[in-house]
Amino acid sequence: MKRSEDIIRILLADEHRLVRSAISSLIETFDNMSVVAEVESEDQLMKAAAHDNVNVALIDAAVISSNGLGSLSQLRSACPGIRVVVLSTYSSDSFIRRLFEEGAYGFLHKNAGVNALEMAIQKAARGERFVFTAMEPEEFVDAASVVGATAIQENPLTTRQSEVLTLVASGFRSKAIADQLNVSIKTVETHRADIMRRLGVRHTAGLVHEAIRLGLFMTPQDTDETR
Repeated sequence: MKRSEDIIRILLADEHRLVRSAISSLIETFDNMSVVAEVESEDQLMKAAAHDNVNVALIDAAVISSNGLGSLSQLRSACPGIRVVVLSTYSSDSFIRRLFEEGAYGFLHKNAGVNALEMAIQKAARGERFVFTAMEPEEFVDAASVVGATAIQENPLTTRQSEVLTLVASGFRSKAIADQLNVSIKTVETHRADIMRRLGVRHTAGLVHEAIRLGLFMTPQDTDETR
């Protein structure tokens, strides 16, 4: 039985219904993973990401290629807690580098097997950056070794911790965060303590600073400048 508090909630985006159905059926056989939304277009992707409490998004590259992959950065800005894994048969170094520059957490070649799919979701949920191509030997490699460290903005936090940090930086108190995430206040306080330990900060101002540095929060001034 899947424990609801541990389930990785997945958004699946692919233009083809049969492909979505097949991948979704596979994921439902994995431990503590569940597909909470399936979409076929970029517009649907953004709407589902904002409303379905998603941890990991599996996105076919064709869904986000209409505007030059810019929707990845839009998704990251709107929903910073979501870890994106892009699926594609196209795996040039320049393409993969662009994905990470726009905010992806992982790249999975469509020739990957079932075990690789499960591992990719687990890695993304843990906040790991990875690349899995069809090149021999087939294995996961650290993204920085493929695209360079400068293309990646490291976030040492889990998906849930990123969500908590974003809400803290936005001015929410523990009770409001607990209500929004549907967890206990004690759980929020535990996450907050773990976040401070991982980021090496001791007060709320430090948390806000780190949230901005990690791209999880934008100040009103920054928001105005991007319009």
